Amino acid sequence: MQNAKQVIQSALTQLSTDGADASRIARGTVAILHAIDAALAPIISQRGVAALYQRSLFLVRPGFPWLVAVYEGALVPGDFSSLQTALSGQSAEDAKLGTTALLNTFHDLLSGLIGASLTERLLGSICDTPTSSDAVQDNHS
Repeated sequence: MQNAKQVIQSALTQLSTDGADASRIARGTVAILHAIDAALAPIISQRGVAALYQRSLFLVRPGFPWLVAVYEGALVPGDFSSLQTALSGQSAEDAKLGTTALLNTFHDLLSGLIGASLTERLLGSICDTPTSSDAVQDNHS
């Protein structure tokens, strides 16, 4: 059985294998983040999720300078529109690399705070969330 981190990575790999452009990767990433937000907000609040998201951005932005503006605008809980815009403006490979770094960092921070087992239980619901073709066709934006 895959853990949440592996499921996220598989979804991103599937998007890349399918020849997804940066916009499609961005929509898939935002769908994953909304699923994470929905799973965690009842437990740690939307502000808690936003704090982890912002900390993750802070930690990965040195490797991805285009995430600086996203970090500076990451104040509204549940709003991932600036990330979607930034990812859409990158090459597909850079979007995938940035997303992978961001989501892995988020997962690692959460695991460090509450433990790996509880992280997997809380994020287990994202394993049931469509993250590839279904999610990127969803037009919530």
